[in-house]
Amino acid sequence: MWRKIASFPLKGIEEGLKLHSQLVMESIELLSDLIEKCRCHDWDNVRAAAEKIAFIEREADDVKRSVELKLYRGILFVGLKEDFLRLLEAMDNIADRAKEASRALASRAPSKGEMEEVSDCSEKVKEMVYGTIDVVRILIRAIEMINKNKNEALNLAHEIEKYEERLDDVKLEALRRLTVREERTSPLTYLQIRDFIFLLDMIADAAENASD
Repeated sequence: MWRKIASFPLKGIEEGLKLHSQLVMESIELLSDLIEKCRCHDWDNVRAAAEKIAFIEREADDVKRSVELKLYRGILFVGLKEDFLRLLEAMDNIADRAKEASRALASRAPSKGEMEEVSDCSEKVKEMVYGTIDVVRILIRAIEMINKNKNEALNLAHEIEKYEERLDDVKLEALRRLTVREERTSPLTYLQIRDFIFLLDMIADAAENASD
């Protein structure tokens, strides 16, 4: 895709788009470290992972602004330019939601007993995290295929939509398991985990928006 984009009068855009996608993927992949450290009750490293995600998200923002400036200055069919800008914004929303989710989880350290109480909910949250990582990987593959194989790009976009629907079911089950143990956790812990679940869901929604 990037080689063909470079054939348009958009010099300097190719590298920026690739770098932005890489940074978005890095921010999402760090969610796996975040959740594993949480399951080990290692809150110092949960906070460290959240800070790494925030740092990468800031880098992605800088790259996004650079690419936007070059897109606005480039000579390209207006509709196509707007499509690239919308795609860039949707991709950036993925990193934004990853930062918000990680900070919600790292905001405080629940007691070990509370985390043991919601262990079955944690299994579904872990499934959501790894599913979200998979969805974003599929999205980046779809973007790479746009000018290589449009049918494959469309198939991948449809796959993202179906995957996001499956993650919705996982989210509902995670919330159900959390809610039935609501009285065994503090209100803060309940809200902390619930907010993390909702923000994970927003990452998958952002990926679906990008695929659209």
